[in-house]
This record gives sequence, structure tokens and C-alpha cells, in this order.
Amino acid sequence: MNRKLQIGIVLGTLTLMIAAFLYIRSFRNQVHDLPGIIESGRLSVLTDSSRTGFSNKGDSIYGFQYEVIKAFADSLGLELVITEESDIKDCMEKIKSGDYDVIADFIPITTEWQNDALFTIPLLTTRQVLVQRIPKDSTQQQLISQAIQLANDTVFVPVNSPYIMRIRHLSDEIASPIQIIEMKNASTEQMVRMVSTGKIKYTICNEQFANRLKLQYSNINVSMPIGFEQQLAWAVHKKSPLLLEKLNGFLTDFIGSSAYWEIYRKYY
Repeated sequence: MNRKLQIGIVLGTLTLMIAAFLYIRSFRNQVHDLPGIIESGRLSVLTDSSRTGFSNKGDSIYGFQYEVIKAFADSLGLELVITEESDIKDCMEKIKSGDYDVIADFIPITTEWQNDALFTIPLLTTRQVLVQRIPKDSTQQQLISQAIQLANDTVFVPVNSPYIMRIRHLSDEIASPIQIIEMKNASTEQMVRMVSTGKIKYTICNEQFANRLKLQYSNINVSMPIGFEQQLAWAVHKKSPLLLEKLNGFLTDFIGSSAYWEIYRKYY
């Protein structure tokens, strides 16, 4: 076999390998709308690791978002594949890449996030509250009751928390800096627990979830709101309009049903 033929075979093989790699990569990163999801038989979902997202203990699997999105997947006969991710920014990047179909988490419907994804109808309307530890005696710092008292203080939140923007706006409103410390691999629920145990000073939580957690952590105070009411919803890729339409139809029928309120009362 002459040298030119050998080189041609090698180059041809490399070309085929590169083409196959690019095809596979393109296929994996392709954004699937509803028809593709139904054809695959799987719904890939991102949610946070908490009782409002997804949790497991032994053989038990539970979580508010999990139970609602599971009802949606079951209605279409789809296998539900859950991935835990508490970083909203990472969730948005993974949705934009086409690796996942739905972010089933309480995401504030803001201009910032609307540039990255399509939002479902709201699942919840709530406001954010400051979570602080109730002092044991009069010698300790007293509870914060006004936003101005956070001036030059520190608030802890999960990495890329949707609450960061609100804290920054609050800092502008009181014309004083509020330091924000972002904690890796920590859910809002875990951070509320840290406030209760004294490991951190303050965190932020939506009001409904905060009131539920107060039943478990009786030494926390959640009475001070830090913002106006916001609508919270799920998100899908901007090129998944049929999936969005199906989700909205399901949520419109499901929210307010006896099955929904049974789930809601379990977690709130």
C-alpha cells in the first residue's frame, strides 16, 4: 500500500471520528421539546436538596417539588429523573445547554431570569423574610425589626441564591452596605438550621417555608419581611414552548385540587 493511500485512509478515519463526535455532542446538547421528551420516555428535572425540593431517607423519597413534578411525569407516562442542584445559576446554565428539561424549584420571576428561560404559571406568591435566632437573654443582641438595622451587618445565603439581588437592593434602599456571604453546597433549609444552632447569624427564606421551619426550630424568628411579594415558578428552555404549554395546563388543573392541597399541607 503506497504512502499516499495510507495517509488518505488515516485522514478519512479521523474525519469520520470527528464527525461522529460532533454529531453525538450535538445530539446530547439538543434541546428537546415535548415530542422529543415523550419519545425518550424520560423527564430530566433539576431541583434543590431540601424538603421543598427533593430528599430521601432510607427507602422514602419526598419533597414538595418532587411530588408535584412526579404527578406531571406520571400524567404523561414518563420516567422521572431527578438531579439535585441548589445553585440557581448552575440550574439555568444546565437548562440552557439542553441537558435537562425542567427546573422544578421556586425561582422568582424576574427580568434577569426571564432572559435565560421560559417560566410556568406561578406555583407560589410569597415574600422573603429574615431568619434570625431568638436571643436567650437580655445580654445578647436583640432581634432586628427594621431593615436599617442590617446596615454594616452580614447575611448568609446559598451560592447564587435568588435572594442576593433583593439584599443588594435593600442595601441601596438603606444607603448602607450589607455584606453577603455565599455558602457552597448548602440549601436554604440547611442554612436555617445553621441560624438555629448559632453557626451563622442571618439568612433569607420565603415566608411560607420559614413559617414551616419555625415549627421545627422554635428558637428562630421569621417576622421581618425584607421585600415585597414575588411570584415563584418553574423554568424550561426558551425553545421548549410545547413543554411549557403542557406544564401550564397541568399546573392550572392541579393547583387547587385536593391532591395538590394534600401535598401542600404536608410541607407547609
